[in-house]
Amino acid sequence: MKIKFLAYAALLALAGCQTATPQSVADSQRPPSSAVRREYVDALRGTVKPGNFVKAEISSVVLLNPEKQIYAYCTRTTERGSPNWSYIGLGLQHDMILYLKKNDYRCHDERLRYYDFPELRNMKY
Repeated sequence: MKIKFLAYAALLALAGCQTATPQSVADSQRPPSSAVRREYVDALRGTVKPGNFVKAEISSVVLLNPEKQIYAYCTRTTERGSPNWSYIGLGLQHDMILYLKKNDYRCHDERLRYYDFPELRNMKY
């Protein structure tokens, strides 16, 4: 359910609108693969201080646009100095990042499933 909502919202966000994600996007949720997890950590390595995250979670991957094969997922983290969740939404096409958006509103969709992300919490340089 969350995936459909997120996919539709992503498409509308790209068009400049913000609306609810359709159910079909939410229904397309799949747990993040080890490759998705590894690539995210590799992308952050050297840009954030290792050991800074107290909590880290990664969402299911959703299919935002079947025709263009655009997928999306979110991460949420808390840092030592701030107990509040910080969200990042990512869009992917052909395993390449299309966009990265801090505090992406789609990441707050209650239908989106999140999973523990120890690879990010335990990241080394």
